[in-house]
Amino acid sequence: MRHHLSAALAVIGLALAPVALQMPQAQAASAVGATAATQETARVIVQYKTGSSVMRALSARTDVPANQRIPRHAAALSARHGLAMTDGAPVSARSQVVFAKGMSSEKLAALLSKDPDVEFAEPDHKRRIQAVSAPNDPLYPGAQPVTTPTVGQWYLRAPDATIPAGINAIGAWNTTMGTSTVVVAVLDTGVRFEHPDLRGKLLPGYDMIADHGDNLAHANDGNGRDADPSDPGDWVTETEANDPSGTFYQCTTPDSSGHYPAENSSWHGTQVAGIIGAATNNSIGMASVGRNVMVLPVRVLGKCEGYDSDIQAGMQWAAGISVPGVPDNTTPAKVINMSLGGGTGCTGAYQSVVDQVLARGVTIVASAGNEGLAVAAPAGCSGVVAVAGVRQLGTKVGYSSLGPEVALSAPAGNCVNDTGACLYPLATTVNTGTTTPRFSTYSDSFNTSLGTSFSSPLVAGTAALMLSVNPALTPAQVRSELRSSARAFPTTSTTPGVTQCQAPSATPQNSECICTTSTCGAGLLDASAAVAAAVAARGTAAPTVTLQSTADETMAGTNVTLDGSGTQAPTGRTVAAYAWAISGTGATLSGPLTGSSVTLVPTAAGTVTVTLTVTDSIGASSTASKNITIAAGPTALFSASASSTTAGTAVSLDATASTAAGGRTITSYQWSLVAGSAAATLSPTTGSSVTVTPTASGTVTVQLTVTDSGGATASTTSSITVSGGSSGGGGGGGGGALGLGWLVALAAAVVGVARTRRQSAQ
Repeated sequence: MRHHLSAALAVIGLALAPVALQMPQAQAASAVGATAATQETARVIVQYKTGSSVMRALSARTDVPANQRIPRHAAALSARHGLAMTDGAPVSARSQVVFAKGMSSEKLAALLSKDPDVEFAEPDHKRRIQAVSAPNDPLYPGAQPVTTPTVGQWYLRAPDATIPAGINAIGAWNTTMGTSTVVVAVLDTGVRFEHPDLRGKLLPGYDMIADHGDNLAHANDGNGRDADPSDPGDWVTETEANDPSGTFYQCTTPDSSGHYPAENSSWHGTQVAGIIGAATNNSIGMASVGRNVMVLPVRVLGKCEGYDSDIQAGMQWAAGISVPGVPDNTTPAKVINMSLGGGTGCTGAYQSVVDQVLARGVTIVASAGNEGLAVAAPAGCSGVVAVAGVRQLGTKVGYSSLGPEVALSAPAGNCVNDTGACLYPLATTVNTGTTTPRFSTYSDSFNTSLGTSFSSPLVAGTAALMLSVNPALTPAQVRSELRSSARAFPTTSTTPGVTQCQAPSATPQNSECICTTSTCGAGLLDASAAVAAAVAARGTAAPTVTLQSTADETMAGTNVTLDGSGTQAPTGRTVAAYAWAISGTGATLSGPLTGSSVTLVPTAAGTVTVTLTVTDSIGASSTASKNITIAAGPTALFSASASSTTAGTAVSLDATASTAAGGRTITSYQWSLVAGSAAATLSPTTGSSVTVTPTASGTVTVQLTVTDSGGATASTTSSITVSGGSSGGGGGGGGGALGLGWLVALAAAVVGVARTRRQSAQ
């Protein structure tokens, strides 16, 4: 049995004549029976018990890595039940699709449900699409003409008398415009990456549509699961829809005569992606709810609807859960949007996957449906944020499904009039191609986007904004805050004869009705209030700043390291920034003042206060301070027995006058010649007293460095003038002693006189 998802879409090619739609083109879900029992191929999702014989056998395999062990147990099931079954695509590490020809899916599911290794077996149903300062995007003008609201994105505006259902996105943007670290997965038909308003906003994503044994007709892109989630188009021709032996028999909505018309490509995933995350304030096209959030396209719907097995595998992959045979998702979503559903209610298989995704901290948002009936899967599963559709006035739009499963409602689009332009469609990104893709464009009053398919992404985008300001929110908290912040439904309607919505029954409620909390959820989506609630849910939680230093007291000349790397952000957040500051006198900070550590450089006695401010990923900040006392360092002093000398005449140096401060003592003296070392010797080089012996004239500079008991140091220098020796010159600084040059000259003169006398005597 194949189940349709309600069409949430009425997009008509731009070249077609204008039409005004009051309801989506296709809205009723209907079961499509098999053409003949012998032509049926049963397809069932089977989940095996943990510890079952088939799972033990799979776990025991060592020829493939654990994450590539694909459940393929049709042969084992065939042997047990005497029925020819074949393997289909894996859904998870413990579940797969199983085929059997010549019987219904319900019959095969009932048979396999009794198998001792099977946890559950369910028909693999088919489902289809449901169908701040103001940004400068042309479709979001600063002033909306009341008479022609469709020129603007009316649904993003603050509510007023004309559009009570406006979600007040601009109020939310005053708090946050979203962050690129929040990822919203769009499980849909894929996307058109080339659309200019989606450029730079789409992550790579994945195509989760498997080969369903139909020569890839359903996938419509020539391959099975792969890394390309581009939408090739999902058109169905009139011939295909009316061929009882074909793959796409009865895939479109029948007309009043029971004939199935052709259906153009919907580009549904591209439309949904635009509402959530189209580039905003870029001077082209439209504004999106999530603005800066990123969109992860996951293709699960192909030509003629989508199978539960692909949808459930896509949910797990989007959440970062491993799917056998598929590379792991490196950019897991925080929000999953599913503008799809219909047919059966929430099954065990769906609830199992939903529970796994929620356990990963991922919020699931899904459209309630367009049948005017009870909410079906996946929106009807526990924990999912199911979204119903309302008109611009806040009353339920005729086609929207309803019931107690609905969490809240959001605009779905409605035309008001029966002819001419549709007054309240939801403008979004789309493509002009009726079959394969052609040109990027936007839906409008004549090429309309209507349905709960577009209510859901309004809520998903809002959830992404909430997680941008409070990443610690759990899926349950996101759902609760969306509901508690919702505005009350109007209690009357301007449309004559409109009554209160009733509990869903077998008869569709396809007319406008006044919402109640038991039929349309807690109220109308208010993005601004929802974001404010998310901020309030943070409470006073802020980073816990840990500021450590290598010393709380120091001396001038002794540096101190300050470290804030031990700071912790609240759960779900990260440290985003450090900022250091200093006040007081006696020291400066060295190093980047935006890093996790800095160096204090003391320069004089005093007290300084070092402050570290840490900001986390949602903008919450905390500050810690530390006072550091800087004592005066030791004083280095020494005296010399003479300030000048002659070569060969030693000078004594005494450093006992050096002092230490703060009760410390001098523990070491270190001497060195910093100038004139070639013309003097120093002995010893340590101790409080040393001797300098010059060997030539010139200037000798001596440096003393003292260290106190606290490790602080101080230095001083003094120079000694040396005269005489080979440098020549006389007088000065040495008691008038003759220089070496004069002595040589004198000796030569004496020798000359002696020789003269001897010559005279002869």
